[in-house]
Amino acid sequence: MSSLLDPFILVKIACAIVIVVSASRATERLGPFLGSMIATLPVSTGPIYVFLAIDHGAQFISDSALMGVVATTATVAFICAHAIVAQRQATFLSWLAATSSWFVVAWLLQQRQWTLLEACLLFFGCFGLAIWALRRFVVEVKAQPMPRVRFDLALRGALVSCVVIATTVAGNSLGPAATGTLATYPVVFTSLVLILQPRCGGPFTASLLVNSLKGLIGFGSALGVLHLASAQWGSAAGLSLGLAVAIGWNIGLFLLRQHQK
Repeated sequence: MSSLLDPFILVKIACAIVIVVSASRATERLGPFLGSMIATLPVSTGPIYVFLAIDHGAQFISDSALMGVVATTATVAFICAHAIVAQRQATFLSWLAATSSWFVVAWLLQQRQWTLLEACLLFFGCFGLAIWALRRFVVEVKAQPMPRVRFDLALRGALVSCVVIATTVAGNSLGPAATGTLATYPVVFTSLVLILQPRCGGPFTASLLVNSLKGLIGFGSALGVLHLASAQWGSAAGLSLGLAVAIGWNIGLFLLRQHQK
């Protein structure tokens, strides 16, 4: 409870909201592929780890990042459930299926302690299978321009605020494993489903999320680097190297796509 009374938490929330809102606005305007490149950068998780580094030591960050690698596979469940349901169902059912899948898988993953090798095997196995199984949903669907609804900013702000508060409380009371899991909750993907799907349709939104699977490999790899580097050289070095990996991976995907064209 004392963490909620900390005035610094308002600064955390404000900073995170600015970053997430800016990134998700850019994601909407760039189409499925480029939008997915923005969405899979650590735009919500990154600020949260910076705040955790301020509040806790490097070992806490390292342990949280290891669980983050494992928990990122729950985002695969989020994307899979949404891609399937969104083809025929409206926004609410698509969101409900995706979010329920994330929480169930995240809870199951919490039931054991993972080594880095186990985490990597699970991570790359799940992503490889998902990229192959969901490839039929990767289509270039043009979004129809529609007026922005009034609750856009409020929704995104509320989502980010909830995750920042949850990770702050978890960091103080539940430990690094729960914190690392909550930090990977797909804030940007959730806001995109709730805001884009009513305007652009299920296939467009599903395509954007499925396109994000390859980008999320860089995100998970960045967490792995954060885990190793924080334990060896401290939180600042770990955060810097992790961010470099995430950005470098997505730049590589973009250049590969340009070369293939």
